[in-house]
Amino acid sequence: MFTRAEIHKGMKVRGNDGHVIGHIVDITEKELIVEKGLLRRHDFAVSFDDVSEVLHGEVVLHHGRDSLFSAPREVAHVQH
Repeated sequence: MFTRAEIHKGMKVRGNDGHVIGHIVDITEKELIVEKGLLRRHDFAVSFDDVSEVLHGEVVLHHGRDSLFSAPREVAHVQH
């Protein structure tokens, strides 16, 4: 179990498969905005419902990186 207070900008986001998906660049009332990619960056909105736990200072999702395009939705990338 986690609390929203444990989640903040800059945290790594991992899929349930252990792979790093990206890092949090913004937080809204209902979603985390996760930046993915090094050269071609994309931002994705991930619902708090998709968060499984906060473990060792990282956010772990219920799904893996392969489902990134089917579960969360891409949002317009903002220069961070």
